[in-house]
Amino acid sequence: MAEARVIDGRGMEPPEPLELAVAELGRLAPGEELVMLLNCEPLPLYAILDGKGYTHRARRRADGTNEIRIKKA
Repeated sequence: MAEARVIDGRGMEPPEPLELAVAELGRLAPGEELVMLLNCEPLPLYAILDGKGYTHRARRRADGTNEIRIKKA
């Protein structure tokens, strides 16, 4: 299994993390995972993912980071 691609957007200003995620979505193979690390909850990203058929799950880490795991269905 391939290692997940990671976008660490914790030090980035919006909309850079969203733009990077959207660009990376087109490169994901079925079953491959993209992990986003963010300081905020990316509500606009969730809408894009739902509209394009990607699965995602989010959790808040102990340090307050939002970790979003995205897969191409």
